[in-house]
Amino acid sequence: MPAGEYDIFAEQGTSFTLGITYKDANNTVIDLDGYTGSMQVRRSVSDNQALLFLTGNTYSASVTGGGITQEFTTGGLTGVQGTGGIQLNTSATGGTGTDGGIYVSIDAVTMANLPTGKHRYDIELQSGTTVDRLLKGVFEVDGEVTK
Repeated sequence: MPAGEYDIFAEQGTSFTLGITYKDANNTVIDLDGYTGSMQVRRSVSDNQALLFLTGNTYSASVTGGGITQEFTTGGLTGVQGTGGIQLNTSATGGTGTDGGIYVSIDAVTMANLPTGKHRYDIELQSGTTVDRLLKGVFEVDGEVTK
């Protein structure tokens, strides 16, 4: 099934959260235990440098940003560790024990280092060797005045 399209509008320097519920074609939530989620934000789909790299599962989550350089290479994970990531089987606020819930969170410091403008992102889920691309679209960052 092709990825859904959803444009995200975020603000530089503020905490960011996004809650998603993953369901099958019959509108039944999918238990995501054993899955790993990942999300990357890049200036364009062909850019070799990432602005954000989020990962996580039902037990742990992490977010890496570019820090003051804004970009980093994901293969070497040379970015700056932040607070947040992707949590699976969560509520819309990050509470545990809700099948199908995907909670994305990024701390304000990591968001402050993002460049303003329209970037591209996607979110994928992996179980074993199977990878499903759930969402893709624009990740637009509105510039912060108060710094």
